[in-house]
Amino acid sequence: MRLVTGEQSKQLDRLAMENHDISGETLMGNAGEKLAEFIRSKLMDIHNPNIGIVCGKGNNGGDGFAASDILNKWGFRVTIYSMVDQNEITGDAKIFLDRCEKNGLPIIYNINLPTSKPVFDLMVDAVLGTGFSGNIREETIPWIQWMNDCKQTVSADIPSGVNATTGTADIHAVIADHTVSMGYPKVGMTIEPGKSHSGHMHSVDIGFPEIVDKLDGRSWTIISEKEIQSILKPMEKSTHKHVQGKVLFVAGSLGMTGAAYLSTMGALRSGAGLTITCAPASLNAIYEEKITEGMTVSCEDDGQGIFTEKNYDIIMKWVDWCDVIAMGPGLGQNEQTSELVHSMVKTIEKPMVIDADGLRAFYHNPQLFRKINSDFVITPHMGELSQLTDISTELIQNDLPGSMEKFMSNFPGVLVAKFAPSLVAWKGQGGVNSTGNPGLATAGTGDVLTGLIASFMAQGFSAVEAAKLGVFIHGKAADQLAKIISQRGLIASDLFSQIGIILRNYES
Repeated sequence: MRLVTGEQSKQLDRLAMENHDISGETLMGNAGEKLAEFIRSKLMDIHNPNIGIVCGKGNNGGDGFAASDILNKWGFRVTIYSMVDQNEITGDAKIFLDRCEKNGLPIIYNINLPTSKPVFDLMVDAVLGTGFSGNIREETIPWIQWMNDCKQTVSADIPSGVNATTGTADIHAVIADHTVSMGYPKVGMTIEPGKSHSGHMHSVDIGFPEIVDKLDGRSWTIISEKEIQSILKPMEKSTHKHVQGKVLFVAGSLGMTGAAYLSTMGALRSGAGLTITCAPASLNAIYEEKITEGMTVSCEDDGQGIFTEKNYDIIMKWVDWCDVIAMGPGLGQNEQTSELVHSMVKTIEKPMVIDADGLRAFYHNPQLFRKINSDFVITPHMGELSQLTDISTELIQNDLPGSMEKFMSNFPGVLVAKFAPSLVAWKGQGGVNSTGNPGLATAGTGDVLTGLIASFMAQGFSAVEAAKLGVFIHGKAADQLAKIISQRGLIASDLFSQIGIILRNYES
């Protein structure tokens, strides 16, 4: 499913009107009709339902006026609250306001907030649209709180107070039960906290021409169940372990051997045929005991429990064996280890997944990514992305798509930004994952994700496909576990019990 940013939404309107002779009045009328149809569908079981519609002064309010007029014609009881005086409403919105007045709809203009709790069976939020950013005006806040007190709230296009691009939301933003998006859902409705404010999302066709792929900026889509089904097919009946994907892991260090175990098991559980996990020699016995289905390679460490440049030759020997190398989980912050990673990424010509401490070699040195001679995926969380971009974590959290855009301008690989939810970006395109929950906010889950992505790459999927498969199945496993255990009770190794079960659904 295609998504659009706030700026793309504005451009879509403009191009439809300027290049395709579709009037703003037509688009608004279509939006009102689709909104009215959705509202009717939500009230089928209620006798003589009562509908309240709160309208702003812009096009979002115009959609509300257009829907009000249609609902009135269908015999519904509708009360319109206009946030501004009649003379402040202009353009296409004025056309539909005039129709409402002509047809005798009750319209209450620019009054103080009603003192009583809303008695409507359904409230429509048509106040602030896709152009909103910053903070909700003080006089609007009580109205939004009033709408949020209603039994059922439906937002037109986007909940008032949610940024259509970034997903940031004013603390007083509308919390909708449903959002009816005109044409395409907005990127900001799929990223927290905007996602939680949007409720169930519904996109409706209001007559936009097929020009969405011509819009400026990154082309965003939802990583959906349907897409995953189209990518992941049953295994070949003649396959065997040597062609099912071989993954080499450079992971773990003293105190963090669990990261090596979790990433390796993530690969094995998702279908990799063979794995080798490099281990600091003093820790190799731990690796051997934990990773019973995978092999290990002991790397001399002088008892330090870390990887250093002296391990370069032995690791490179096994790079020749593997299909994909995954490095980073639990490597630690020793400079000698970062120097090893730095040396390896410049010479390895096999696909790579780089995560966690493996990214330290690139901190404040993103041009190093351009020296990689293979397909690769990186999987930073917010703190790591901040180090890679020199953008503060606060700014990244306030505008993750924008921060990713700046980073991707000179980045040749695939970026998986671990957020709520995870976002994937590559060559002018982006995907927002549709699975996952807060239960993933626990140690080691990112290591499992690294293993998943590396496994799918080793099985022959492209870096982009592997990243999508990884984040979707990773999140879906957490969603299944939330029903069985809880979100709070989830630990990283629990994911393994569900990954295999989920994959079964794609093998029939």
